[in-house]
Amino acid sequence: MENRRTKTRVHFETQVIVRTSDAELTSRASSKDISLRGLYIQTDASLPVGAPCEVEILLTGSSSRLSIQVRGHVARQDAEGLGIEFESIDPDSYFHLRNLLMYNTTTPEIIEEEQHLH
Repeated sequence: MENRRTKTRVHFETQVIVRTSDAELTSRASSKDISLRGLYIQTDASLPVGAPCEVEILLTGSSSRLSIQVRGHVARQDAEGLGIEFESIDPDSYFHLRNLLMYNTTTPEIIEEEQHLH
């Protein structure tokens, strides 16, 4: 099977909240699957492929709580979790997501190139 992922994914783990019209689930983002286009979360919850959702990626520091807000849809589901493809993101959230990726990769220049293709 051909790998269709075109964006660099980085190792990062944090709490993620996924909201659909029918459900809300809280999980941990997979430590290897977050990119400018989407993320994979490890969960045993079941959401239908194609379901629209809102994703909140929580970034907490010692003195602040920050989150990245993204709209997307469930792109795939397997026995270990869900793949969510991002559809829209506000400029502030995009800035934080880009920085999260830049600081957690060994090849920040590739993330820099990818953002221009976004």
